[in-house]
Formats: sequence, structure tokens, C-alpha cells
Amino acid sequence: MTPLFSKAGLVALESFTFTETLYAFDFDGTLAKIVARPGDAAMNPTTERLLRRLNRTAAVAIISGRSIGDLNARIGFKPRYLIGNHGLEGGTMGARELEAVRAVCRDWRKVLSRKEWPAGVILEDKGYSLAMHYRRARNKTEARKRIAAAIAQLQPEARVIPGKLVFNVLPVNGPHKGVAILNLLKKSKLRHALYVGDDDTDEDVFSLPAQENRILTVRVGKKAASQARYFIERQRQMDQLLRRLIEYHERS
Repeated sequence: MTPLFSKAGLVALESFTFTETLYAFDFDGTLAKIVARPGDAAMNPTTERLLRRLNRTAAVAIISGRSIGDLNARIGFKPRYLIGNHGLEGGTMGARELEAVRAVCRDWRKVLSRKEWPAGVILEDKGYSLAMHYRRARNKTEARKRIAAAIAQLQPEARVIPGKLVFNVLPVNGPHKGVAILNLLKKSKLRHALYVGDDDTDEDVFSLPAQENRILTVRVGKKAASQARYFIERQRQMDQLLRRLIEYHERS
């Protein structure tokens, strides 16, 4: 991984502002800090102001594990594109397919909610996916083992994406963030995309085939196993990244 704010990284970043580019961002851990309670997450005012400013001159997308309804309540403006539930919501799935996914999630939730969980474990129902948070559990190792064992027994089988002290539970054959961004490029008729994310759920974008080199991928936090090409050190550098994008656009 190459630091985005290195000379090579900034050259690559600026080059993407010279062409028709979609600017896509994850929400939690990227636009907003990770918090103990999912309901407390919010962009800081400066980040929101900068993102709103970028949205006036470029195509901005937010692709999140949160539901679209949840995102709308946390964003003070309307980005060009909003994708929820890791790519399931707001993408290619029709109403009938989504209702089938919702029915499966309802069954999963019933099974998981009947179990006794250690204090601090939170079951989050996002309509078309679930999330089992254990950030506030005292014994995180034990909580992780119990959650993983319970999810493994779900029927039908679920796709599980571990995150930062969370398990994301999704349908096996549903679209993911990688599918979502390729669909947005096709829909918007834009040639290139920048995508910034921070977690394992974002690897579906980071690991797109080599032929998709028209997507500049950036991870928040360096991780050797990540397929992202570039990284920034920490979430608070997002404002610096947004300022750079705005500067490049205004200059060009």
C-alpha cells in the first residue's frame, strides 16, 4: 500500500480530477468516526461542509452498510447517489428481490434475538442485513466466539463479513459494494471512480479485478492484507483529502 499523501499518491489523486470521476465514500470509519453505539455516529460539521461543497461540482456517492433511511437521517444534504446495506439497497435489486431478503433477515433476527448474549452485545436490524456489535462487551473474545457460532447455524446460510468489533450478516448471493460501484459507473456514464473505505466490507471494492484499474482505491488505516492501492493513516485525515479534491477541481 502506498501513502495517499505521498508524491506518487497525490499525482494519482489529482489525475482522477482531470477526467469524469465518481467520488464514493463509506460512512462509518470513513466519513464518520467509529463510535461505541451505532446510533451515535455522525459526520463532524467540517467533513459535512466539505463533502457538500464537493457534491456541488462533482458526482458524490455514499456506499454504506447502513440503511438508506438511516443515512438520510445523518446527512444534511442529498448526495448524487446513496447506496445502503452494503450494496443491497439502492442498487440493482428489484422490489420483489428486496422483500425476499427482508423476509430472510426477519427470520435470522428472530433466531438471534432469542439467544442470551453477554452484556454489551447489540443486534442491529438494518432491514436487508443484520449487524452483531460487540464493541461494548467486556469479554470481547468470548462474545466474538458466541456470535460466530450462532451465525454459523442460521438458515439459509448467511454471508458473514467481520468488521471492527462487528459481524455483518448478509444474504449469500446478494450484490455487494464492488457490484454497487460498478453499477454506479455504468448508470452515471462516468469513466473513473475514487473509493474510500476503512473495513473488510470495503474489500469488495478494493479487490475488484485488475481490469477495473479505473477505480482509485483508498483505505483509512494501513493494513498489509488489504487490496486497496493507497491509504491514509487515520479517519481525521478525511478532511484533508476532501480539501485536496475541492482544490484540484477548482484549479482545473
